[in-house]
Amino acid sequence: MTHEIPIELLNDAFNVFRDASRKLEDQYAVLETRVDELNAELAEKNRAIERTRRLAAMGEMAARIAHEIRNPLGSMSIFATLLERELAEDKRKKLAEEISKGIKTLDNLLTNMLLFANSPEARLKIMDIREAIDDSILLASGREKKGVEISVTHSGETAITADPNLLRQLLLNLVINALDAVEENGRVEVATRVVERDGSRHMEIKVSDNGRGIAEKELDRIFDPFFTTKERGTGLGLAIVTSVVDAHAGWIKADSTPGVGTAFTIGIPAKREFRI
Repeated sequence: MTHEIPIELLNDAFNVFRDASRKLEDQYAVLETRVDELNAELAEKNRAIERTRRLAAMGEMAARIAHEIRNPLGSMSIFATLLERELAEDKRKKLAEEISKGIKTLDNLLTNMLLFANSPEARLKIMDIREAIDDSILLASGREKKGVEISVTHSGETAITADPNLLRQLLLNLVINALDAVEENGRVEVATRVVERDGSRHMEIKVSDNGRGIAEKELDRIFDPFFTTKERGTGLGLAIVTSVVDAHAGWIKADSTPGVGTAFTIGIPAKREFRI
């Protein structure tokens, strides 16, 4: 005796099978897409690792080259200074001054590269902020345009616990930026005062100018490494400033208005415990 399966039951079974097959195909497609995404992510991570490895190698090589260059550069600086003295009454003295100016520029570039390659660690000692400011202005001499006035004012005490070398480099970068921003007969001002912040005393250092200013869309990027608005800039100056501020557990802010000027305000803890 044979029993015929109702056609409706066969149709239902076929529909169930077809729906299950479609679901499996959809799931397979999703899995396939996800596998492709994971492969793409893995490839990108591998490329990022390779880029990081190359950058690390380049940084190490750059640091070694910088060290090698600094030795003859130091000798050149001494000889250029002696040459300036020898040519004190000679019209060619200007040529010697240009050599000294170029050496200072190269030395600052090398210092920034070394600090960027090796994250700075502050070696704290009690110092006078006036000395670091005077040194930075002296090192920046020759970069100012005709008639540019640099003024320095101190309000209150000037003693601070900081790394003299790092603070000098920080100030040098800020002063150079200010000098590059102003036109002839421009003005650069450096001012210090002690302020209260978060329950502790900070040495506030403000470097301001009446130069061309910074566009609002660029203001958020100025502390990024290698970002620069200068034609020949490296984009390391303000990145180093940030690193030095961080090494001192300080703070920094920038205010700028295009066509009016720019002001960088830095706060460094006035007194900190340190080991000799």
